[in-house]
Order: sequence, then C-alpha cells, then structure tokens
Amino acid sequence: MNKYELVEDLQTLDEKLSSSFDIILIGGAAMILHFGAKRATSDVDILILRGDWEKLHQAIKEIAIEHNLPENWMNDAAKGFVDIFPPDFYHRLVPLSFKCQHLRFYALGNPEQVAMKIIALREQDIEDLELLLPKLSEEEKKILITIAQHINNFRSDWAQKIFYFLQEQGWEID
Repeated sequence: MNKYELVEDLQTLDEKLSSSFDIILIGGAAMILHFGAKRATSDVDILILRGDWEKLHQAIKEIAIEHNLPENWMNDAAKGFVDIFPPDFYHRLVPLSFKCQHLRFYALGNPEQVAMKIIALREQDIEDLELLLPKLSEEEKKILITIAQHINNFRSDWAQKIFYFLQEQGWEID
C-alpha cells in the first residue's frame, strides 16, 4: 500500500465502525504517514490503546475482502514488542490527522520508532533508519539510550543490538 491507498483503507475501515478506537501505527504505516518515507507497505502494524479488538478485527476482515487485501492487512502482531517501551512512551505519541469519526491514530515517538527499527533491522528498516536518525534531537538521543537500557533488563541481546548499531553510527555510548 502506498500513502494514498493506506489513507483510503484506514478511512474505509473507520466507516465500518460504530465505536471509538485509539490506535498506534507502527512500522511501515507510521513511516509513510508520519515520518515521510516514500515507500509502500504490505501491512499495517498496530497497537490498540482503546477499543474492542474483536469488533475492529471483524471490520478489518471486511475491508480485506472488499479491497482484495490479505486478511491480516492490519494486525496487532507488534504487541509482542510493547515491553521495549519505557512506561513514559505515551507522552511521546504523536496524534495523526485523518478524517475519521471512530479511529484516532498515533505514531510512536522518534526514539521508540528507532529502537523498533534497530531491533528488526531488515532492509527496509535500514532505509527507514537513514530517514529517522538524522531527525533525532539531542533529547531524543538520550531517550533512545534510556530505552536501550530499559530493554537490557529483559532482552540484553536486543539492547546490545541497539548499542552496537548506534556505535557503528558514530555514537559514543557510556
């Protein structure tokens, strides 16, 4: 899905719903809609902050049929990564502007998005990191290090991956 198709599918999904949802877009969809990536994505990774997953899932399946998309074109598989976020990550969520009645979308803050991209580190993630890293403010760089330290409490391999990647980028890590 390119940016136009993505917005259209999300707005069509909104029309199918009768209750409200707060959703964090993660990965490629966030890269396209918030961070300015000029690429397409094959799916929409989400985290649901508020709303009934079963009702949303049913509407997602309907859109898949109507728009000839895979059944899991929108999925919450990223929920397995929620633990990497420090407790204050909600303060860095960025509201996205869409003409939707029931869906409210957010993007992760830059430090969280960078951390997730480094952990995944696929080809498209490297391209996304080339876009994201130069945009990090000094404060966001500190937050990214704090995120890596937080991750080290339960996934030292992921934390080490972040530290090594940043060191390869010329960062000095204590």
